[in-house]
Amino acid sequence: MNRRQRRICERLGWNVTVYKNDVELAQSSPAGEDFSFTANKKNFAQSVKEYAEGFDADEHAEMWVQNMHTVRGVPQSIRTLIDDADAIQEMLTELSEQINNHKRSKNYGTGN
Repeated sequence: MNRRQRRICERLGWNVTVYKNDVELAQSSPAGEDFSFTANKKNFAQSVKEYAEGFDADEHAEMWVQNMHTVRGVPQSIRTLIDDADAIQEMLTELSEQINNHKRSKNYGTGN
């Protein structure tokens, strides 16, 4: 992760915590879920892209539907959980696109 990538993350509302080899990105979803994931520090752009592409909104919503009566604070509306999972997918896609578009534009004039 470089400074520009960090600024992109923060501009999009992600809280960034840098560890020795990893970066934790966290943000509240529209329904209030404290959502976070970890990306590889060295291959940050690729790691974010892979996480975004691998995120399954249906699976994420299903997890919360199964726990909506046992975990405190989980919305009691299935529609809210589905919409929230879709919003998280959009947040991840936007992050990945911004990070990876920056990477492509940075390499454009260098011949790389």
